[in-house]
Amino acid sequence: MVLFHEDGEKEYRVTLEYDTMVTPEETLIDTASVHADIEQPIHSNVSRAVVMLGSILLVVAFISTGNLAVRRHDVFASIADQNAKVNIAVSPPRGLIFDRYGKVLAENIPSLDLLVVADQLPSDPGERAAEIRLAAAAAQLSPDELKHSIDEGITKEAIFYVARDLSKSQVAAIAQQYPKGFAIVPNAIRSYDDGSQFAHVLGYLGKVSREDMTRDPYYTLSDMVGRAGVESQYESVLRGTHGYVFFDRVSRQQGNVEPRPGSDLALYIDQDIQKTLYNVLYGVLRDANLKGAAGVVQDPATGAVLGLVSFPGFDNNIFSDDVSQVEYTRLFENASRPLFNRVVGGLYSPGSTIKPFIGMTALEEAVVTPSDTIRDCVSISVPNPFRPDAPHIFKNWKVDLGLFNLRRAIANSCNIYFFRVGGGLDNFEGLGITRIAKYLKKALADIILGIDLPGETNGFVPTPEWKLEARNENWFQGDTYNVSIGQGDLVVTPLWINSYISAIANGGTLFRPQVVHAITTPDGITETMDREILAELPFREEVIQEMRRDMEETTRSGTARELNDLPVRVAAKTGTAEVNDKKRINALFTAFAPSGNPKIAVTILVESSVANQGFAIRAAHEFLRWYFGRTASPSPTSP
Repeated sequence: MVLFHEDGEKEYRVTLEYDTMVTPEETLIDTASVHADIEQPIHSNVSRAVVMLGSILLVVAFISTGNLAVRRHDVFASIADQNAKVNIAVSPPRGLIFDRYGKVLAENIPSLDLLVVADQLPSDPGERAAEIRLAAAAAQLSPDELKHSIDEGITKEAIFYVARDLSKSQVAAIAQQYPKGFAIVPNAIRSYDDGSQFAHVLGYLGKVSREDMTRDPYYTLSDMVGRAGVESQYESVLRGTHGYVFFDRVSRQQGNVEPRPGSDLALYIDQDIQKTLYNVLYGVLRDANLKGAAGVVQDPATGAVLGLVSFPGFDNNIFSDDVSQVEYTRLFENASRPLFNRVVGGLYSPGSTIKPFIGMTALEEAVVTPSDTIRDCVSISVPNPFRPDAPHIFKNWKVDLGLFNLRRAIANSCNIYFFRVGGGLDNFEGLGITRIAKYLKKALADIILGIDLPGETNGFVPTPEWKLEARNENWFQGDTYNVSIGQGDLVVTPLWINSYISAIANGGTLFRPQVVHAITTPDGITETMDREILAELPFREEVIQEMRRDMEETTRSGTARELNDLPVRVAAKTGTAEVNDKKRINALFTAFAPSGNPKIAVTILVESSVANQGFAIRAAHEFLRWYFGRTASPSPTSP
């Protein structure tokens, strides 16, 4: 209510009207009205739900606590124990590698190494320096050099080696002082017998990389991994299972779990054959002042690789320790590529070593018979469609007169005979590139043979379709001539040459070249590698037998008659291939012996001589003279 006074002032008052007041009883009644605006009580169901949810949570918490404290006690105790320890993986001893007679080619020299665990080094600079001086004194190392190694290692890894192959006195001194952050770990140094002579067969070990660890969780930062040869090809077999060293942070005591060694390998490689092949080729290269060569020896009855060398080479023992910058440059930045395995990865024009194949193809296709002849091996003239007044002249490598049948053409390596047989001449059709390419491909000249060594490359067989697409050029008769004598765009590996020659020796079977003979686990279980047939030469038996006799003539009266003084008869084929814009040649020689009952097939290639000086024949002659003059070897045995 508002009251007005005479002086104009207002006065406000509150008046209660008792008939509109609400009593306490009416409050309870009004809650039932749909128009009520007074708070309502919580429903009893809600209270029960809250109580039930709380009970459930208490039960879950109780069960979880019991699970963590009782059922999974051992798990978490183990985790806690591990947190109190540093667990260092110990690389297992790699499997040993033996030759076919059980002679050790690769073994492990036990070693004790000094390891740094970065997070165990004192964080205080003064304390860390004191511990480093303590470790340096015990290990007989320079404190400054050790500090430098640690500072450098910490930037790359959490656990790393700072000294390897410690002496007994060093180990005893370190164990007595027990400097913080340092641990002595058992290890092994890979050692190769006559490493340079076996390097391209055995390969070498390299430090594991981040890429290796990403690809395969097996590896730890302290591991070594096979980088070439059988060390790489059989890495998963040779590497074994890690052991562990446990370093207790509290008690500063060590424990260990012994690693399990890898499986052993027995190779088909004959140590004596390998060494002799290497030494013979090395001597020829040294005398001729040449660098590049390749040689391979196989058992033609199985494809087993008895010897394999590639030049220039390297000593795989140098990788057992840190490689110096000088060695790194010599190996990895050398244009001669000493780590490259030329036997399996090198692509070369086969030169005249392809002529036995072309000859068999011509016999199989009835293009010629063994008695068909041509007169004189001098040159042929092929019309030039673009310049009729300037025909193409294809010459033989020497003037050789008389009648030439297939046998004399093989023995004397007559290019003119194979030009005519391969590419035709005048009214004589010849094989033509289509048939030549078909037979080469049937004999696997353009595919990988699958030798159990890394780095094998497939050969290449040119065709008219390829030339038109790749070079936008037509195929000419001269192209076929070049392929028919192993020149031009035809390239193969020395391994393929030896494999196809081995197939002639054994009657027509192409076997997969095999280096490893058997794998033996630490439990003594041995798995033997069986010979594997890849294909059959696409020739009839009588054709192959004819070529065996033709190749034998090469050492009777032909280009390899120097081998006539050997105690057995040898079937062979010589070859040369022009390289470097025809300024140099590669010399080749391939053979099997004895020709009547072949025991070995051998192929030699010597790179980049200035003229045909018979380097490949000389090396093969010396090797075969040794091989057939030595006393009998014992029967092959597994390690």
